[in-house]
Amino acid sequence: MNRRVDLPVEKLTLDPMQSREHTWSGDELDQQLAESIDENGLFHDLIVRPLDDVDMGVTSDTDDSVDGEQDHNPEQPGGIAEYAIIAGSRRYQAAMQAGYETVPCKVFEADDLDAAWTSLTENTDRRELSEQEIAQQLKLIYELVRPRVDPGDEDDIDEASVDDLDHQRFETEREALEYLARRFRGNDGKNAVKVVSEHLETAALPPILQSLFKDPEDRTAQERMALDNYGIDTQSKLGSGEGKSGTSREVVALHETLSDVIETDAVDPTEAVLETVGSLQFDEMSENELRQTLREFRHEATAELSTSAPVEQRETFGETLQRHSKDAREVYEEVEPSRPFKRVDVMGPETQRHSRWHVQAMRTRGIETHSELVRRLYQERLEQLADEAGWA
Repeated sequence: MNRRVDLPVEKLTLDPMQSREHTWSGDELDQQLAESIDENGLFHDLIVRPLDDVDMGVTSDTDDSVDGEQDHNPEQPGGIAEYAIIAGSRRYQAAMQAGYETVPCKVFEADDLDAAWTSLTENTDRRELSEQEIAQQLKLIYELVRPRVDPGDEDDIDEASVDDLDHQRFETEREALEYLARRFRGNDGKNAVKVVSEHLETAALPPILQSLFKDPEDRTAQERMALDNYGIDTQSKLGSGEGKSGTSREVVALHETLSDVIETDAVDPTEAVLETVGSLQFDEMSENELRQTLREFRHEATAELSTSAPVEQRETFGETLQRHSKDAREVYEEVEPSRPFKRVDVMGPETQRHSRWHVQAMRTRGIETHSELVRRLYQERLEQLADEAGWA
């Protein structure tokens, strides 16, 4: 049964099932929350559970430390924690900064699975979870409910292992995915299961690729340095965070494709993905346009690399990426005044729009010179006018 009580801040610690990778960065939004609590008080209770219910040995594959300190630590100033915060971690940090000695809490009995779901769905005190955080939280929940063994392998398990099976485990992977879809998306239809599966694929990416989908303030110094080395804006974030982003799907597909096609260690798939994103992403580009550009590059790179000898794959990859980067730069960087309309207001918005269409038309038709494109468009227009007027 749930109960409401004011608890001393030193009796609280963060639950390993909570979904925030880093709960407090001290940035402007965090400071605004602390100031609001200082002025107006806490409007929402923290959700906690007794520490006796918590397996503090549970960890995720991501590094939860900030500057060497662990977020989940039962040791608190002034004593040992007795309750774990499932939801409300930012309010907890802000309240301490505002000088609170006790905070209002709702205490309820919960196992790890219930705690993980509560943390994922409760958003009253925080910014929206990033796509990376959602992916990692769904992976954590999946690990709690997925089948321990593949169907048909039961004969390979001893009786002790069978007795240890948790009642929350499902018999098949499909059942586990449908369960996640029902809880996360509200139904277990094909599309909902697909969304959950894609989040789990994102969670399986190498950590540095997952950092593309993190909030900028949640990236570690090493992640920011790595992204910057590949020309990726460390203040930008990919993905909607709503489970609807196709960008993570393209990043996953590109990483899997390069891993499958490349037969030599001349090209590291993870580094190749970072190099690709850094080369093909431009400030003026929408995320939908980036997704389309990544897809086009993946298709061409697959064809080129599949027919290249292993020793030539590094050069082939570089040439293909350079070609796509050049095309994207012509579309998304500022159009030079000398191209392609020399006798008009080259800085006017209409001309800039026509200039971009001109470049895109060249790409679509595979034409390399502006004069050739103008000649073909002129011929096509004449033929259209002839058909309309019946000149033939």
